[in-house]
Amino acid sequence: MKKSLTVLSTFLLLFLFSAKPSFAQFHLRLGPLLGMNFNIGTGSDLQQTPTGIGILFGSQLDMSFTPTIGLLTQVQFYDSRSSGYSETGNFQLQTGVVPNGELTVDFSLAYFMIEPLLKLSIPRSGFYFLVGPAIGFNIQGSLDQKLVDQQGNTIYKGNSSLKNTLVRFELKGGAGYDIPLGGITTLTPQFSFGYGLTDVQSDFSARVMTFQLAAIVKFKLL
Repeated sequence: MKKSLTVLSTFLLLFLFSAKPSFAQFHLRLGPLLGMNFNIGTGSDLQQTPTGIGILFGSQLDMSFTPTIGLLTQVQFYDSRSSGYSETGNFQLQTGVVPNGELTVDFSLAYFMIEPLLKLSIPRSGFYFLVGPAIGFNIQGSLDQKLVDQQGNTIYKGNSSLKNTLVRFELKGGAGYDIPLGGITTLTPQFSFGYGLTDVQSDFSARVMTFQLAAIVKFKLL
């Protein structure tokens, strides 16, 4: 994974410094970001494929070096990645067997995300593509479990914190569209997909894939 990140970083630097000075048109925009994640869990230790929706907010710094090449630096101050699944069957408890019960499992994960992304724009169109790494530091993690019987009675309900969480590395790609609103303001809808490269926990094989839809209101500073 370190080799992949090194290659990606080299790729980003080559793009940033390949622009000719005569075409340099530096612009700087900054604004808040608000959106939602659709999360999919994957891994050999998962009994089922958990899915869920989370809300995120943060900010985006948009630097354009040429009409086609730029850098998007996103900081998501709170990125909630919650997901879960349910299963039915016979469950063995200390008090006995619960026949045909339903077990609901919900994961709640929150990260502080830093995302330096290469921006490739289509000149005079407003459309752009983005690609790059994302690094996430876990700030909260919990597991909720609930078991009900055939009559809908709650037999067991518990909550525990997730231990041994890891720094999260993700490869991100997507696209967006800059819509000028007049003056110094730009509205940008943006869609991206994040491919999780690392497990959530050191002792549990499970990663998170994320589809993200966000809106950014950016204000021109330079």
